[in-house]
Amino acid sequence: MKKINAIICAAAFLALMASCGGKNQFTINGTVDIPELEGQTLYMLDMNQAGATGTCGDSEGPVDSVVVANGKFTFRGTVEEPWMAAIGGPDLPFFCYVMVEPGNIIIVNDSIGGTPLNDSYYAFKHSLDLSDIEEQMQEYLPLYYSAPNAKERAEMERILDSLDALGNARILEANWKLYNENKDNLLGVMAMEDIVQAGDFTYSELDSIIKTASPNVAESKQVKAKLEQLRCVEATAAGKHYTDIQGVDGKLSDLIDGKLALVDFYASWCGPCRNEIKDNLVPLWKKYQKQGLVIVRLNVWERGDAAARKAAHEKVMADLGITYPQLVDSTRTATDTYGVMGIPQIMLIAPDGTILARDLRGAAIEEAIIKALGK
Repeated sequence: MKKINAIICAAAFLALMASCGGKNQFTINGTVDIPELEGQTLYMLDMNQAGATGTCGDSEGPVDSVVVANGKFTFRGTVEEPWMAAIGGPDLPFFCYVMVEPGNIIIVNDSIGGTPLNDSYYAFKHSLDLSDIEEQMQEYLPLYYSAPNAKERAEMERILDSLDALGNARILEANWKLYNENKDNLLGVMAMEDIVQAGDFTYSELDSIIKTASPNVAESKQVKAKLEQLRCVEATAAGKHYTDIQGVDGKLSDLIDGKLALVDFYASWCGPCRNEIKDNLVPLWKKYQKQGLVIVRLNVWERGDAAARKAAHEKVMADLGITYPQLVDSTRTATDTYGVMGIPQIMLIAPDGTILARDLRGAAIEEAIIKALGK
């Protein structure tokens, strides 16, 4: 009888332990058929701590790390509420997103499942097929970069923009469906993060969406960062006074106050930026400078340390024959101030400091100049 009682007590103890901790435990078992990963360290990052960009480099640090051995790796831990993790490492040929939730999560190369959220998320990802658009993009990108003149380059850019818009439309449709089916769980948060990146929202439109969403959506760093970016776009929209920028050798106001000014946000590594300079800005500078136009090339998002950024900046000036004024963003905050989502970003500013137009490209630049000079 004592033996039976001991067995019963032991079973009860194990059940109690399982109810206290086991239900919140997760295991991620990975198998990767990538020889280059053998002996390498994989890091797990909490993507809601990875900042607005969702990149590993912007993270507050890894949550955990493991070494790949015999093509396998395992992460273990406990989780109170599901969260999105990124697993990978600097310059490694492996990267994936995982929904961290209780249970045994299985990774086999690029296939992930084993728990409810992961099964649903990866079924959704594999159902979103953009391969036809990606193939066409790969076909037209070389034609864009090799275009012999501005007219053909503009046509290639128009086609690429239309393909990009088509892809975004598909992403939005699929993610809105996913969001409406999962408003109160992590899948809904992930869907909304994709929606805010792919969608063309104003600040007030996105603010209204967030106000009616679940608290988890409202607390997403990526969603909040996008809302702040749109607030900055609205604050520096056409009709508003420009915001000054501190450069290495002075301020933007030193160069443009009292003048009709084109301000070009660019980086030396940006192919479209260089084409815009060559095709439009340099010719427009030669054509309209005697009528009072000033062009300022504002260097942003440049890579490397201060010396490397300066060298890259000066090389573009020499390569493209740029003689109009230059400004290097010394604080790396210019694009944040204006909510810039991509470069080149070209805006026209009136002599009184009013922003007349932004997001100018191609022929629209000269049209805006002519309109402003005619006033």
